[in-house]
Amino acid sequence: MSEQTVKAPARPSLGRRIFGVSELGILVVLVLLIGLVSTVQPNFASLDSLSNFGSRAAWFGIIALGVVFQLSMGEIDLSTASIYGLTINLVAILIVDYGIDPWFGSGIGILAGMALGALNGILATVFKVPVIIITLGTLSAFKGLTLVIAGGGFIYGLPREHSFFAVMGSEPLGVPMVIWAFALLTALLSLVYNRTRYGFMVRSIGSNRRAAELSGIPVARVRIVTLVLTGALCGISGMLTLAFFSTADPNLGTGYELLAITAAIIGGTALSGGRGTVVGAALGALLIAVISSGIVQFGITANWSVFVTGVMIILAVALDSAIRRRRSR
Repeated sequence: MSEQTVKAPARPSLGRRIFGVSELGILVVLVLLIGLVSTVQPNFASLDSLSNFGSRAAWFGIIALGVVFQLSMGEIDLSTASIYGLTINLVAILIVDYGIDPWFGSGIGILAGMALGALNGILATVFKVPVIIITLGTLSAFKGLTLVIAGGGFIYGLPREHSFFAVMGSEPLGVPMVIWAFALLTALLSLVYNRTRYGFMVRSIGSNRRAAELSGIPVARVRIVTLVLTGALCGISGMLTLAFFSTADPNLGTGYELLAITAAIIGGTALSGGRGTVVGAALGALLIAVISSGIVQFGITANWSVFVTGVMIILAVALDSAIRRRRSR
């Protein structure tokens, strides 16, 4: 029998090993968009400008990292922005009115976010309904609790000279700490999503919930863990925001739940579940922030950014639908 030469599979390029197809696509769009705006406004590509919209992307982008796990599992949490705002105002009150150490208070804020996420998951499990149904209610409940805690106004008097604000609100190498945290969390959660049993179970539930149950995957437990993870990310983002502004506002984070979902979808996470990308969600958040900043740079009212965000959601959903139809065929 004649010998046949077996060719080894081609080794993927460095870019393909770090990014998938969807991530590379959105990265190219992001770079081109920054370059386009910079031709009109040269300062747009300066370090200060990049840090500015990078920080705004990070605040809701950190939440979007958790949304990737939710959507991949076939669930949507609408209360993330309310959890984010509640943790900020709760910790601010504890520091100002009760003299709690800011470092200790930030830990309480993250734990509070985890507890609120767990509450969403437990209620959804007990009542046997999708998470979106429960969070339609907790969205308003958590927001109302924030207004009660803050008294409907800003919270001032935080000790800006404290090491918590000096460190977590600092700019190492000229880059705000929140961006460093965003990058670190993106890398860490990307490994969790793609390389751990938990990430596999999340994707399996989203692909076929019934098959996941029959194979022994604890669907209810994984759902609660995912919502706890998202709550923790809301708390982390909230504490970084508090350190950055050194003040609290009950309206902080309004609309972040939609921005986080949009970032995840634009980044390549399927609404139908079973497929997602953490890196893509991070790039999606950056793209949204660049578009919003670019609109302002061109002298267009910022209200148009809300319209553009809605259009981006529609386009992302249409693209996701087209991909699913193509794979089905």
